[in-house]
Amino acid sequence: MQLRLSSGNILNEKVHKIGIIALGSFLENHGAVLPIDTDIKIASYIALKASILTGAKFLGVVIPSTEYEYVKHGIHNKPEDVYSYLRFLINEGKKIGIEKFLIVNCHGGNVLVESFLKDLEYEFDVKVEMINITFTHASTEEVSVGYVMGIAKADKETLKEHNNFNKYPEVGMVGLKEARENNKAIDEEAKVVEKFGVKLDKELGEKILKESIDKVIEKIKEMIR
Repeated sequence: MQLRLSSGNILNEKVHKIGIIALGSFLENHGAVLPIDTDIKIASYIALKASILTGAKFLGVVIPSTEYEYVKHGIHNKPEDVYSYLRFLINEGKKIGIEKFLIVNCHGGNVLVESFLKDLEYEFDVKVEMINITFTHASTEEVSVGYVMGIAKADKETLKEHNNFNKYPEVGMVGLKEARENNKAIDEEAKVVEKFGVKLDKELGEKILKESIDKVIEKIKEMIR
């Protein structure tokens, strides 16, 4: 079967060899404003939008996610579980002509799988890259992005509730003592949230989403050169 590779609004025919995968987390507390699957929804939104605007193939989502042992705000898997799922997606992607894979990751703990990417490249003889787009957990940036996407319940009352760090210790990781003690970056971010609180900024959310999608598009353009 001769496929019409030039059809549609695509960058060029080479883009059909690029596959985009969304990576996030499904089971994580995000305060009162955001749902537990916020990270994978943001990753999917960005990845799918970039796919639509370029013609690259959106291959779907990775269901498992991983996290540092000292960050306790959800239910996660081992890095090896994420690796195994990526193996499945890459193996299936190769069958439809994908030669280069771009993982859009929107969950900080998943950076633990980056060390496996070279193994995937070697095993399948493909290119595998990962873009990390992450925010201070359940804080102003993530709340604002979620609001623009339509997944945040950010009315005045709920936002006030969200800022109760005793009830929602995962917000900004302010109340996650073990995480703050073990990770300086987490502690610094938590201090900012403690000082300024979590606010809704629609313009900021729109700006972050656009910049994130543009970042993925630029990477796709780079991969087809």
